[in-house]
Amino acid sequence: MCLIAEVVHSCSNEKVAQAAVASIGSEFAGKVKATASVYGLSLGAFTARTVIQFDRTCGGEEKQALRRMIQGTDQPILIALEHILKPVVDRVGANGIVDA
Repeated sequence: MCLIAEVVHSCSNEKVAQAAVASIGSEFAGKVKATASVYGLSLGAFTARTVIQFDRTCGGEEKQALRRMIQGTDQPILIALEHILKPVVDRVGANGIVDA
């Protein structure tokens, strides 16, 4: 299974998604949790929905760029997950909704 498919498969589960975000680091997890609360979701539910949405809407070029970015890294799944979540977290934070 390709690593992006593994991220989608694993992190579509709320509990796995929550644990994966926590593994990225407490600062990032706090930002994701704050963003999730804006949408009325738990960290795990928000992460799972964001990963599923990424898989459904992301084009082939963007997925290929992500594959290149994570290739040869020590923690490719966590790096991919952070890359998937970061634009949403940053967008909500930039709009002044979340103290990031």
